[in-house]
Amino acid sequence: MHARLVSYLRDNRDQIIENWLTEVEIPAPIESEGADSGVVPYEFFTKALDAILEILEHGPEAKINANVLHLNHFLGITCDCRERCFGGRVCMELHDAGLHAFMSVFDDEWDAEHEFSLLDRECSQDLINHALSIFFKQEIKLCLHKTFRIDCPFAAYN
Repeated sequence: MHARLVSYLRDNRDQIIENWLTEVEIPAPIESEGADSGVVPYEFFTKALDAILEILEHGPEAKINANVLHLNHFLGITCDCRERCFGGRVCMELHDAGLHAFMSVFDDEWDAEHEFSLLDRECSQDLINHALSIFFKQEIKLCLHKTFRIDCPFAAYN
């Protein structure tokens, strides 16, 4: 199941990235220079998707590429955690939008050949959600702007 899922997601990589870019709603900080080209750099989405596929393929102990563009490289420069974000946190908005983007390639309109049954789709969603949570848990550990809150859904993975 994992190999088939990872292969399917790799085949649909461009669509997932495009959907992730359009799904995420993160406010730019006031006077941000990055607002014209998008508040979250395109490179983040490509590197994050590759890292998530590695987690799906090799498990939580997967080696994450050192060249990953981490949240702390652009958070506060091109985007900010503010009230309009999901829960006031960029990481949560990126996680939620990422799950929606990954699952978009399982829609009946996209997966017209029904490569995945309804049960397979539900199982895939759980696996993808878990991989996204692992990825963002690692990002939160590195984030210079984090504030620890007891309601953080990623705290369970620490």
